[in-house]
Amino acid sequence: MTKMIDPAAAPIGRRQPSRRRNKGFRETHALLIDTAVRLMSEKGTEALSLSEVAREAGVNRTTVYYHFDSREALLAAVREWSADQLSAAFAPSDTAENRTRFITRFVIEQPEVIALWTEEFLAPGRAAERYPHWDGLVQGLHAQLQASRDTMEIDAEAFATFLLTWAMIGPRVYRNSVRPELSLEDTVDRLSRTQIAMLRLIGVTPGR
Repeated sequence: MTKMIDPAAAPIGRRQPSRRRNKGFRETHALLIDTAVRLMSEKGTEALSLSEVAREAGVNRTTVYYHFDSREALLAAVREWSADQLSAAFAPSDTAENRTRFITRFVIEQPEVIALWTEEFLAPGRAAERYPHWDGLVQGLHAQLQASRDTMEIDAEAFATFLLTWAMIGPRVYRNSVRPELSLEDTVDRLSRTQIAMLRLIGVTPGR
């Protein structure tokens, strides 16, 4: 007769990682990325090191290397994190106004992170491989543009390129070179209202 084994009594080494352990890993992982983003904002990308991230995050270097085996791996994680933040501007989880204000503020407040992501986006290669929401963005825009005879001739991929270029570069140009005397709030308000108004003229709402 085969003896039934109680999963709860199985040797510790055979158990699946507990939820608490998984949660702890995710929280530490997020902490390290957040710390790297803050350091990049304060001191620039070139000054970033795993040792400083460990010190600022309050963990030992072994913990950092457990999550990221090199500085390049950490930067890749920051780049992916920034891409997720940018995708919020095109996700239908909030109003178009709120999404636009969020992404405009993010780009202005995180220039080093945006520069890191933009550098990769400009390098040769397919956009969909660097920006996981690219295909969805293009498909959504295509459906909206084809819904009106006035916009049917607009190429969805070209238009998506314009939108992402504006999202990544436009706010910094306006803030630094056009109206540097404006407060952050005024800058975000002017840019957001203008972008929303322009999109409404052609009946497009990114993320819809």
